[in-house]
Amino acid sequence: NYNSMQLTLSKRYSHGFTVTSNYALSKVEGDFGDSVIPYTMVQDPALLWGPLDQDHRHRFTTSWVVDLPGGRMEGPLKWVLGGWQWTGVMQYQTGNPFTILSGRDNSLDGIGGDRAKLTGASTAPPAGSARTVWFNPAAFAVNDLGTFGDVPKGYLYGPSLHSWDMGLFKNFRMNTDMNIQFRAEFFNVFNQVNFGLPGTNVSGGSFGSITATDGNFGDPRIIQFGLKFVF
Repeated sequence: NYNSMQLTLSKRYSHGFTVTSNYALSKVEGDFGDSVIPYTMVQDPALLWGPLDQDHRHRFTTSWVVDLPGGRMEGPLKWVLGGWQWTGVMQYQTGNPFTILSGRDNSLDGIGGDRAKLTGASTAPPAGSARTVWFNPAAFAVNDLGTFGDVPKGYLYGPSLHSWDMGLFKNFRMNTDMNIQFRAEFFNVFNQVNFGLPGTNVSGGSFGSITATDGNFGDPRIIQFGLKFVF
């Protein structure tokens, strides 16, 4: 079940630049994905339904292309300084949900996707915790024997993600049929850290703590150069 509000603000190319921004406020829920409890054995139907991994409540992107000054120059300066473009893409989205698992097959269903049980303690990280401690491990415990646990699907949300990618491009036109394009591309130009999800297994050693960066947005700053001959 997916519902969203989607907004777009676009400035078409004129006066040397174009900008497009998109914002989505959305919610996606379902009863499939990780830690699915068998329909035939469920004790609480509410455990089947919840936010899916793709649920990012807020997502905002902006992209732009700007012609840099220098096009009005004449002679050799125009060949060197004219024709440059600055491009970029900014992305931000809130974290995706995750489910707390027991790590024990106490339900004896043979699948091993049992949920943890809630202890009643606050899920907020204890005071003075490191930034990588995402929630309070004491808020959860191993489920009792013969139960599936009682932690709802998608009970907590992970860290938000943000990135800035930029590029500089220039075409050196040789004649009407040939030109050379120089490209300088900067990924995660501000070298921002995007964390992955914390440990979600009560029985695991890293439970409640983040030990790695995000698999899609976790790279450090990357700079690459390219030269392309078009004919």
